[in-house]
Amino acid sequence: MLTKVTSRQINAIQRQYLRNAARNMTVLSKESGENFRKQNYSSRMDKTGRPVSPHVTIYSFPVTALSSITNRITGVALSGMFGTLAVAELASSGLALDIMQAVGSAGLAAYPAKFCVAFPIVYHYAGGIRHLVWDYTPDKLNNAEVEKASYALFGASATISLLACFA
Repeated sequence: MLTKVTSRQINAIQRQYLRNAARNMTVLSKESGENFRKQNYSSRMDKTGRPVSPHVTIYSFPVTALSSITNRITGVALSGMFGTLAVAELASSGLALDIMQAVGSAGLAAYPAKFCVAFPIVYHYAGGIRHLVWDYTPDKLNNAEVEKASYALFGASATISLLACFA
């Protein structure tokens, strides 16, 4: 048999549910709340003796993470370099060529400048080839092989870039 439930009874049931389901809140005094806001995270951790998480003095990136980060950075660097040259060429015909000739004929300063241009090109290109190899041979995607490939990518890119500087 169905009984008729009034809206007053429904409201009473909802209030009772909310009273039982909600937990009590911790109320801070105004003074303690202000003191808490004045402290920054590091000073609070210093008082407790706990390190900042993750503790930067004991954490080191694996070479595979550094390789991935370097690939992204070189991509941004290439975009910036070639974008700047493109804007320079659009602004004044022949200005990009003048910039490149000035860098190439800067005496001893030319070698580090050439390396700064060559390394992102070589590293990003070789990183792309590495990813193509992984796409077609997924069995090489294990921790040991990826670590070896990362070291090889850093070494080969540095070597080829140095050779390009003196060519």
